[in-house]
Amino acid sequence: MPARLPRAALSWIDGALAITYRELLSLFVTPLAYLVGTLFLLNQGWNFALLLNFLNDPLAAPGPVMQFYFGGSFFIFWLPVIFICSGLSMRLVAEERRQGTLEALLTAPLEPSQIVLGKFIGAYVFYLALWLPTAIFYVLLRGAAVTPEVGPILSGYLGVLLVGATFIAVGLLASSLVRSQLAAAVTTFVTCTMFLLAGLLVDQVENPWVADALQATSLLAMMQELAQGIVDFRWIVVHLGAVVVLLGAAIAVVDPRRRWEHLLQLVLLSILCGNLGVFASRHLERDDWTEGRVYTLSDRAREVLSGLEVAIDVTVVVPATIGGGRPNPLAGELREVLLRMAGVTRNLRVRFLDPDRDRQQAEATIADFGLGGRELADGVVLIRAGQGSKLRKAHLLPGDLVTYATGPDVQVSGPRVKEFRGEEALLSRMLAVADPRRTVVCYTQGHGEPAFDSLEPYRGYAHLRDLLSEANLEVRPADFDKDDGLDECNILLVAGPEGALPPEHVKEVEQFAAGGGDLLLLTGAVILRGHGALGVHGLEALTARYGVQFGDRVVLDPHPVPGATPLLAFTLEDGWGDHPAVHSLIGQPVSLMTVRELTLDESRATFLLQTSEQGWAEADIEGLQSGGVPRHDASRDRIGPIPVAAAAELGGSRLVVIASQDFALNAVLRADVIYDHGRDLILNTIGWLAQREALLGIRAREREHVKLVLRPDQVQRMSLVCLVGLPGFAIALGFLVLWRRRR
Repeated sequence: MPARLPRAALSWIDGALAITYRELLSLFVTPLAYLVGTLFLLNQGWNFALLLNFLNDPLAAPGPVMQFYFGGSFFIFWLPVIFICSGLSMRLVAEERRQGTLEALLTAPLEPSQIVLGKFIGAYVFYLALWLPTAIFYVLLRGAAVTPEVGPILSGYLGVLLVGATFIAVGLLASSLVRSQLAAAVTTFVTCTMFLLAGLLVDQVENPWVADALQATSLLAMMQELAQGIVDFRWIVVHLGAVVVLLGAAIAVVDPRRRWEHLLQLVLLSILCGNLGVFASRHLERDDWTEGRVYTLSDRAREVLSGLEVAIDVTVVVPATIGGGRPNPLAGELREVLLRMAGVTRNLRVRFLDPDRDRQQAEATIADFGLGGRELADGVVLIRAGQGSKLRKAHLLPGDLVTYATGPDVQVSGPRVKEFRGEEALLSRMLAVADPRRTVVCYTQGHGEPAFDSLEPYRGYAHLRDLLSEANLEVRPADFDKDDGLDECNILLVAGPEGALPPEHVKEVEQFAAGGGDLLLLTGAVILRGHGALGVHGLEALTARYGVQFGDRVVLDPHPVPGATPLLAFTLEDGWGDHPAVHSLIGQPVSLMTVRELTLDESRATFLLQTSEQGWAEADIEGLQSGGVPRHDASRDRIGPIPVAAAAELGGSRLVVIASQDFALNAVLRADVIYDHGRDLILNTIGWLAQREALLGIRAREREHVKLVLRPDQVQRMSLVCLVGLPGFAIALGFLVLWRRRR
């Protein structure tokens, strides 16, 4: 292919490369270049050493370490970048004009485009070489047993590349316009600083067109997103377009044969690049480079959004900043997930209102939903669909959307999002206003079940009730005293009975199931003191018709739950079945306690979860009561894997059995302390029973929260590498080059 290229094109490339080689040679063999490199690396090492000492403080907030570095303050990141780009670019053309060599280059013969492009590439390669040694920061963290995510680090360096290219192009144009290097450096520094600080005006201007333009070109917003691992490819198009236009302007300035058509060409080039930027902002997707894909919509969310047939309006009334002027973490999380949702369906319209800027409009908006000042201060998401008599509304508070980190560090660093639960919460409310169906979950009481209004850690289901209510389900007690007490129930929840249901109650449950009602049984092993058998709940005969039989043994498994009784309480990550109710949970941990044995008729019932092969069903109930260490007895015990959760259908009725009720108690179902996916298992099964896809458990996304715990000697060694090793490397390399030149 190269042989087929026009000779003129090859000649043009050779000329540009010759200028590049000349520029690199002048940069890499002069003492001034290594002095600049030494100062730059000393500054970077100093900033990173300060960051290490700050984050190693016991009260410092955990978080993505390198995000603080790339998305940091003006003095940590932006000032060094602007300074180094101004210093590198100030001499590119101005020095040639001062020495009178520019005219010689133009008569070499070389085209102005070859000179400009060659000098730009040379300066840019040197800029990249300056940043290359900073990769040692990641090596230092890994050596200290800290494992930051690689994706956000790479995206942060992508931001470094984009910003450097644009700033050097600005400097090249400034150097083309003036003869003084100092004037070129000052012009570049001021221009780049103004362009950077323009992003702070997004929330200040009233004209929406100007605000959108500032938001689309905000360098602060770009680096914040890239430091989080969010890669919006429109940024690449915007910066490439800016570089092309700036280099085109520099070519027009350098060209001694200036004509009006050159100006026209530059204007047309600017219009073309601007249109490409607009096209990119509308059509290019935002990628997620985080390890856990925490900003990527789940397949379930995309499926639900694609199926929306009703237009839904979402208004986010959340302040952009909180106490002390700190950014509100909720605002950024909501903006990201809602913009991604709006990109999936045209039936979703999203609007953001900052109550600090548009207070009057925000007050009127939330008043329309019957809310007041408390929601205005904390923030609220308002969701509505339909018009007139078909208008339906819903709202979400911050506690519904995120789990905030707790601890003494929060008092110092301010609120920090530990987990974002907004994807599931938003979808649930959207479907609630788009689909007016009402799902009623009735729960049984009076048979030893924990109370649904009790907050007792081990004798209450208040958090289970709240979980179901937040999923837009109507939760109320079952009324067996009325002949039609279960008629309005869609799902009957039998959770934790310690005694048998009376025959008349069993009969009503059977009639409910025969009429197409769905059943969810959270019924584990009830060990009766003084008896050698497990207690019964009276529904064994009914579940056997579905193909699910309760056994007389207690299931044990050697995968312990921290702090709980070994074998009796265990955590399962594998063993998930092939069933739509648990597809989203495959590979996720769920902890169960005091599990009762299940036997399935595989022609009618399907297991949702089963133990490992090391699990077994223990027949020695008296031995468990006495506190002895259970051992597998091949003659009496059943070897695993053993089903611990199952689903079945009979006629128009669906049944789910989870053979443990303790996993849904308040003590283990609190959203701020839970570490497994028991909440999702409940929502998934409820969703399958009610045939409501929004409830099929979209798990919360946990943010990267690395905590530095370094010994003083480790911090000292790492600081020495940053403060001495990095600049020392530049000094040693400079002496080596000078020594080679002398030879």
